[in-house]
Amino acid sequence: MLAFVLPSLFLGLPLLGWAIGLPWLGLAAGALVVPAGEWLTGARTLGPGLRSVWLMRLIVLAVIAQIPLLALLTAGSTWVGSSAEQALGVADLLFLALSVGYVSGGIGIVLAHELGHRRDRIDLTLSRLLLLLVFWGPYRSEHNRGHHRRAATPDDPASARADESLYRFMGRYFSGIYRCAFALGHAVQTDPPATEAAARKIARVWASEAAALSAGSVLAVALLGALGGWQAVLFVLIQAAVALYLVCAVDYVEHWGLQRAHRGGRWERMGPAHTWDCANGLSDLLLFQLPRHAHHHIAPGLPAHRLQRTPEAPQMPTGYAGMVVLASVPPLWFAVMNPRLGALRKEGSFAPSRTA
Repeated sequence: MLAFVLPSLFLGLPLLGWAIGLPWLGLAAGALVVPAGEWLTGARTLGPGLRSVWLMRLIVLAVIAQIPLLALLTAGSTWVGSSAEQALGVADLLFLALSVGYVSGGIGIVLAHELGHRRDRIDLTLSRLLLLLVFWGPYRSEHNRGHHRRAATPDDPASARADESLYRFMGRYFSGIYRCAFALGHAVQTDPPATEAAARKIARVWASEAAALSAGSVLAVALLGALGGWQAVLFVLIQAAVALYLVCAVDYVEHWGLQRAHRGGRWERMGPAHTWDCANGLSDLLLFQLPRHAHHHIAPGLPAHRLQRTPEAPQMPTGYAGMVVLASVPPLWFAVMNPRLGALRKEGSFAPSRTA
């Protein structure tokens, strides 16, 4: 049950922090306590992954509900039984929004990704609602129809190049995700192959979803503004910015410096050598085994609890939370990761990335 208890405890920290006057509680846990715990845990397996899709749905629903609830509580809105006297000052609002962003990015988007790979309408609805609240509506369409086809190639905006820092990667990443999500070209190739007319119809559906969710994000902010004023708007924008920072950092570390070989006019098949895998027990439990990212790319249709570690893939030196901290300090990142990438190049296990 640790696979349910640990994420549930983490997602409850912002609300607890608001209640006891420690608005920074979730931020401290996400940026300090969890990375330290990953380092201490190492590769030890702490238990099986969460198998119950209903418990996953419950967790993501709690994340979804917490965002507008805390936005309105922060603003002292009467809509949630609060008052103007209970509105937080700017500093406390900032810390609480940062804490919520760590939950919506660290737990919420991870589950939105997992449920977004499924076909059940409940799963897809929950995935879309979470993405709407963090302003990442194009993510599902681009990730499912784009990233999984183009990962570890120069055409993929979510695959970082060897000479890119996280902050240099960001500009290409965010603009590329939006551009690719709304472009029809990447969705024309379907599996199994379809007629061009059918493929373009599929593409329009994916692009329409991205557009609808993006518009929904704007409407959600407008509604929160009407109910809670500028404090609620500021709160939801800050938590979304943190969530987007985290998802960008995670995408950065997952394929940084790795590239598939180009032979005979086409890219080689995606394999273990093209993804940094994570063998960390605490990351596995907190993130529903999705740190086993190499296996996810090899078999994207598998539910998260069935993913296995891939020892033959390049290995991250710590868990995902620690890798985000590492990537956030580029000199430290390159000092730790360049030797690992250099060793892979000597082994000849992958094709080096093109320069940006």
